[in-house]
Amino acid sequence: MIPSAFYSLFTLYLVAFASAFPQSEHIETPEYVDAPSSTSSATASSTLKGSNSLPKACRKLEVRKEWRDLNTVTKLDYIRAVKCLQSTRASNRTLAKNFTRYDQFVITHSNAADRVHGVAQFLPWHRHYGYLYHQALRDACGYVGPFPYWDWTRDGNGNTPIPSSPIFNTITGFGGDGVPGTYTLPTDDDGSAFPAIPDFYKGCVQTGPFANTVLHVGPNRRFTDHCLVRSLSNDHRSLMTTPYINGNIMSQTTYDNFWNSLDGLPFKPEFRLHDAGHATVGGDMSSFYTSPNDPVFYPHHAGLDRVWDKWQRADVNNRLYAMEGRVNYQPPYGQVTLNYQLPFPGLGPSVSIRDTMDIHREPYCYTYAN
Repeated sequence: MIPSAFYSLFTLYLVAFASAFPQSEHIETPEYVDAPSSTSSATASSTLKGSNSLPKACRKLEVRKEWRDLNTVTKLDYIRAVKCLQSTRASNRTLAKNFTRYDQFVITHSNAADRVHGVAQFLPWHRHYGYLYHQALRDACGYVGPFPYWDWTRDGNGNTPIPSSPIFNTITGFGGDGVPGTYTLPTDDDGSAFPAIPDFYKGCVQTGPFANTVLHVGPNRRFTDHCLVRSLSNDHRSLMTTPYINGNIMSQTTYDNFWNSLDGLPFKPEFRLHDAGHATVGGDMSSFYTSPNDPVFYPHHAGLDRVWDKWQRADVNNRLYAMEGRVNYQPPYGQVTLNYQLPFPGLGPSVSIRDTMDIHREPYCYTYAN
């Protein structure tokens, strides 16, 4: 176990070292790929008719990088910024004083969860949600590095157990597994449509930067003070391999088939990439409502955003603004459109799906390293 005091001193040393030698590797200006002025997708074409304008094209794009491609100083500064959000009082002063800026993101996800999971707006909502989180790390906590993503194939393709991934390193990662017997899942009825599953709640994380972290939201619809809980697993690695992703997800030719191919439980009878990532981490990450309690949530969803962006740009004219599928996960299902307003209660105003479709346009202005 790495003592938290040692971790803090080590982090301060490296961040101080970095300030003497500024890093610039996270800023690049790749060639901009403009959005199509028209699209042959029936859904996109019909919905775009009558729209006033698209967001402004970006002059520069920030490059998001896979976690293990960040240098050590940037990794530790990112973790510092996350811990800063976890210790900064919530800007919503109607919340009790112990609630933090980090808690606000968890509350928003919980409040919107039933409207943005198992539905076509799942990917656009999480794209903007991740952008808002990155902005908070910058504005409230001074993080200047790129937003990291988790490329699961770099773990799934090999033979090393996923719990041994650098993602879970206790110094340059997000810490390790939960310790059995250190946490008991509440058994009260919290009114959740999708209750927490006890088997995923092994115990408190006691190694790495988030050991001894006190969370105030969840699990699920509850408000309880609790540790960060994990139950790392290797059971779903087959869903995190390059052959699986290329053969089952990237091969889809319509948006409706695409998003459905990466989203499984609890809306389908089997795990798929999205929920497999959550189940691999377990604990708080496995909660339908409060999974953002685990900081690994954000690199995981940035990884999904990267897959979506790659799928879009594989056929820009037909896919960049392709949007179709159910708008509700239960009857009446309805059909989503680019005009649908994505809710971010407690974080900011609603945003139309249309305005989230191209990460090379404002306010996003980012791309992926590969």
